[in-house]
Amino acid sequence: MEKVIIFVTKYSVESFYSMQAILTGSSNTNVDTEIIFNGASVLAMTKNFYNKFPKSDIENEYAKAILDIWDSGEFPDWLKIITMAKQSGKLKIYLCQPCVEIFKKKFGELEFFDIVDGKVNGVEIFNKLKNDKDYLFLTV
Repeated sequence: MEKVIIFVTKYSVESFYSMQAILTGSSNTNVDTEIIFNGASVLAMTKNFYNKFPKSDIENEYAKAILDIWDSGEFPDWLKIITMAKQSGKLKIYLCQPCVEIFKKKFGELEFFDIVDGKVNGVEIFNKLKNDKDYLFLTV
């Protein structure tokens, strides 16, 4: 495996912590990585909604521990991890085009962070997977 696609489907503590862990692993092993933000996770990549509601899927001690560690600064915020990984040149960040359109209709113009490389749709993702068989595809 030389490439990883991390498909972030939710704006939740569990999804973002999993994404952060996988990204750290791929960055430290020099693997080309793409993160695709889908659904509500698209809002995490906007200056308007960054860290406004990364809640837990289920209120439990695991999620509370992650939030406490992030809040204390003991472990870098997920956006800092992504930004550092981007500097390696091995990370591309994409947003789901249909989700962006939906949120624009709901919230108006959204200001995305500069680290976003572009927008993609499902057909583009599957064509990439079909044409280049050396991907590990993970959903978090």
